[in-house]
Amino acid sequence: MTVLGSVRPDDWDLPLFLHVLGAMALVGSLVLVALSLVSARRGDSAAGLRLAYRSLLLGVIPSWILMRVGAQWIASKEGLDDLDEPPAWVDIGFLTSEPTLLLLIIATVCAGMAARRAREGGRTFSGLNTTALVLVTITLLAYVLAIWAMSTKPS
Repeated sequence: MTVLGSVRPDDWDLPLFLHVLGAMALVGSLVLVALSLVSARRGDSAAGLRLAYRSLLLGVIPSWILMRVGAQWIASKEGLDDLDEPPAWVDIGFLTSEPTLLLLIIATVCAGMAARRAREGGRTFSGLNTTALVLVTITLLAYVLAIWAMSTKPS
C-alpha cells in the first residue's frame, strides 16, 4: 500500500514556497561563490573575487533572509513553535541556519576585502580568499545536512 503525500491547507502554500525558494537560491548562489573563489585561486583572480563578493552580497544574504523568514512563517503556521519538543528535522534546520549567518557575513567581508586588494593590484591569492572559501564550504556542508533533514524528516 502506498501513502500519498500529506495534504496541507492552502494557506501554508506561500510560506512553504518562499522557504523552499530561498533555500534553493541560497544553495545555488553558494555553489557559485565557491566556484568563483576556486577560480580566483587558479588564476582569474580579480574577476572571480568580484563575482564571489557580489554573489555573497546580492545573492546569498538575501536568499538566507528569504529562507529564514519563510521557515519561521511556515513553522508558526504548522504550530511547530508551540511544541515543547519540536521534531528533530526542525531543530536541525534552525541549528544550521542561525550560526551559518555569522559565517556568511564573515565570508562576505573577507571576499570584499580580497576583491579590493585584487583591484588595487595586491596579492590575489591571500588568506582572505582562503578564509572565504573555507567558510562557504562549511556552510554548504551544513546546508546539505539541513536539506537531508528536511527531505527525510527523521523523527
